[in-house]
Formats: sequence, structure tokens, C-alpha cells
Amino acid sequence: MNLQALRYFVEVAHCLNFSKAAKNLHISQPALSQQITMLEEHFNFKLLIRNTRSVTLTKEGAFLYENLQPSFENIESTLHRIEKTGAIPQRTIRIATVPSAASNWIPPLLHKLRERFDDLEFHIQETSSKHVVDLVKGRDYDIGFFRMPAHIRRKTENQLMIRELTSHSVKLVVSAAHPLARLQSINLYEARNETFLHYDPDTSSSLHTTLEQACRTAGFIPKTMGIGPELLTIANLIVNDIGVTLMPTDMIDLLPSHQIRGIDVKNQDLSSTISIVWKQTTSIPEITFHALNLLEDLSTRVQRT
Repeated sequence: MNLQALRYFVEVAHCLNFSKAAKNLHISQPALSQQITMLEEHFNFKLLIRNTRSVTLTKEGAFLYENLQPSFENIESTLHRIEKTGAIPQRTIRIATVPSAASNWIPPLLHKLRERFDDLEFHIQETSSKHVVDLVKGRDYDIGFFRMPAHIRRKTENQLMIRELTSHSVKLVVSAAHPLARLQSINLYEARNETFLHYDPDTSSSLHTTLEQACRTAGFIPKTMGIGPELLTIANLIVNDIGVTLMPTDMIDLLPSHQIRGIDVKNQDLSSTISIVWKQTTSIPEITFHALNLLEDLSTRVQRT
């Protein structure tokens, strides 16, 4: 016995006609009859009652047909979807992201995806920009949100596709009680004596480079304390006047506005981008493909506003 013989039986049970079933299966009628006979010998009971005018199911045949038919229909449906899309159907989307994008981009994305995919499941990993890229590169995650230099709009590297979603200005962030908090804008040189909370050069290279270059352009080397704290930790440190830092506005918007102040930096065009990264393959799964299209649409709307 094999699955092919069972498939032959299901078709005969469906048609209740050997000639029609043989035509549907693209085999000869004698070969089909032989397969059914072998199946009955294997089970040691009759599946079909055959005469010159009709074919009917025995109670054993009816039981077997009722239990096998859904399985074969599911197999055929699955194969049809794979052939049509060129990829294995996807129910879960795995997203790696920096914390700010997790708050600003993922909720509207998932809302739109659920309108189309009722059974959508998702897994979100908040981490650093470098780790986001590594996770997508290793195919552990389908898409990733990360920070990168503002001058790069689109990029392809080792089958990784990168697209900028939005750009945000970078401001000096201080406690609401800080003497500089009263200013609307500042020449960064005026903050040369402040202690800066820095970013990790490996995990947050874009923000690390932005802070270093901005201070050096202003004419000083920043006095730093601490490297690589999480966003919430940075906020608490700033609120308690432990230090100041440079931060993109999309991150500032997530902090308590009554406790911190974002000050525009004069004479420097400082910005940080949120970009999307995914692995380019010959066939992108349906949900991932739809998510990328939605993000491009959302990005266009953000830029217009």
C-alpha cells in the first residue's frame, strides 16, 4: 500500500465511476482497478461494490473516504498555493526592530496586515541596529527596522535590501530643569562642558557617529559618561541631570515631554533615518511582500506630512 493507491481510491469514491476516475487520474482503467484490488487485499475487506451498472461504497469504504478526503484536499490546496505564489504560505511575520520603530512603525503596519490576513501571527524582537541586520541576514527574521546614515536612501548588500522609510532631525536633549532647557536652539559649542551620554559604537554605530561628528564639527571633543544604555535608561538619566545627549526626534517623542527638552542644533544639518531591511530572494513570502508594500505607502504618507 502507498499514498498513491489511497489517492486513487479517494477519486473513485468521489466519482463512483471507474472510467471517469481513471480519466481524472490520467491512468488506464485496468491499472486503476488493479490498485483498488491491491488496497482491498491489504485491508482484507471490500471498499467498493462494483457491478456492470454502478459503483457504491461499503461501510468500510465510506469510513475510509470520509476520513481521507479532507487530508487529500488539504494537500492539493497546499501544493496549489505553493505553485501559484512560488513560496511556502506564510502565517507569521517576524520583525526585528530598534525600540523607537517598534512604537512608531509596527502598530500601524500590523493593523493594516490584519485587515488582509485574519490569521496573522507576529513575533517582534526589540534590539540594536546591528543585531537587527544580523537577524535578517541570517533569515531568523523577515524584516527589520534599524538606523543608518541619512545619506543612504536605498542599498543592496549581500542580498540584503535596504530602503529608507523616514528621516528625523537630531536635537540636544536635556532635563526640563537644566539651565539650557529655556533655549529653542543652540550652537552645540555652548554645551561643550556638559557630560554626554554616549551610544555604543558597535550596536548603535549611526547615533555614535552622529554625536561624535556633531561635537567635533562644533569644535570640541565630547566629555562622555556611559555607553549603550537603553532608551528608557537614557531618559531617566537625563531627567535626573546625570547628562545630556543628542537624539533623533522620533526617539524624543517617546520620552516624557514634561521632564525633558529637545533643543534645535544651529549651523548643523543633523539627521537620523529609520530604514527597513529584508533578504532578497527569488520568491518573497506573501505577508512579507505585502508588509513591504504597506511600509512604502506609509513612508510616502509620512514624508508628505
